Amino acid sequence: MLVSREGNLITLINVFETKPEQQQALLDELSRFAQEVKGDEPGLIGVALHRSTDGLRVVNYAQWRSEEDLGRFVKKYHEQMNAQLQLAERANAHVYEVASLYAPAGD
Repeated sequence: MLVSREGNLITLINVFETKPEQQQALLDELSRFAQEVKGDEPGLIGVALHRSTDGLRVVNYAQWRSEEDLGRFVKKYHEQMNAQLQLAERANAHVYEVASLYAPAGD
């Protein structure tokens, strides 16, 4: 999954605040969930999970073809996503559009 401005994709960025002793369990749960649904959801481009080195955060970065596709997904998996919150102190999710891209020139 590459970040792109083409195709009017939208990006969900969800920052989970967690405790260091729960970070891996949250990552495991999010990874399991992503593997289960990755090929079955219309409009899902891809998911990348990130962990902070201090153990306090997990970031879910998911690209979608449209907000409608994301909305259907959220409705369908609302209960499972609420269960994931049990492993977090707080979650902060927002939808974004890629505004600018910068990359070093290739060789």
